[in-house]
Amino acid sequence: MNFFSKNKVLFWLLIFLIVINLSALITFLVYFSENTTDPEQRVQGNPGIAIRKELSLSPSQSENVEVILADYRNATAPITMNIRNYRSRLLEELAKDKPDTIMVDRYADEISLLQKQMQKASVKQYMALKEICNAHQCQRLSSLFFELYGCKGQGKGMGKGRGMMHQYRGGRGQQGQGNGMGKDSCSK
Repeated sequence: MNFFSKNKVLFWLLIFLIVINLSALITFLVYFSENTTDPEQRVQGNPGIAIRKELSLSPSQSENVEVILADYRNATAPITMNIRNYRSRLLEELAKDKPDTIMVDRYADEISLLQKQMQKASVKQYMALKEICNAHQCQRLSSLFFELYGCKGQGKGMGKGRGMMHQYRGGRGQQGQGNGMGKDSCSK
């Protein structure tokens, strides 16, 4: 074989390998883009399933949870829509060259009142959920709400929040003063 025929064979072999690799890559991307709805994503879409799983609820408890969650959604849907509308109005006002501070304050006050209503609905939901749970489930429910609210501490029965009291050996942490890092961030 001469030099040019060897190069033609290598050239076509290289093209063939590129086509194989591209088809494998495309197949991989198509397969995983269609299967992105894994069980964790489906659970997040339905909070009833997540609560049922986390609290190990019985079938009758699960039915009660579905009713409580439906009531919560029905109560908070219009509030959520109003909060979005007022936030939109607030942002539109702030986007103006000279925003009207009276309107900005009014929108902020309305948003605050609506958020207060949302908080009351969340408390009502928590109390209703707590009524259908046993003692162990109540502890886990409390822990879930601590996580939901972004608190660093734990719920009742989940520890004392003193994990970093002895961060500095020989420092104030050993006398129980600590640096405040282990305290429940929501209790302040």
